[in-house]
Amino acid sequence: MSDQLTVIAHLVARPDKIQDTKEFLMSLIERTRAEAGCVDYHLHQSQEDPANFAFYENWIDRAALDEHMETPYLKELIVRKNEFFKVDPDIRLLTMISPR
Repeated sequence: MSDQLTVIAHLVARPDKIQDTKEFLMSLIERTRAEAGCVDYHLHQSQEDPANFAFYENWIDRAALDEHMETPYLKELIVRKNEFFKVDPDIRLLTMISPR
């Protein structure tokens, strides 16, 4: 089994903050992808409800994710979460168990 860690984060923007939330989340992508432990980092937006966003992320291991969580831009997101989100983000940490 690999140490690689998958993260799926579901985020629901406040109705009046959808565009601001999208812009802020998009600003995380390039910086996060440049992190040494980032395998991939993708943002998705619901086709049915534009307030719903999801990140699909893969990290080489838990330590890499922990380092990501300490970056200034992720700390800013955490500080501003009540400004952007209707509810607390739903973050799931997963390990792939199927063969590649």
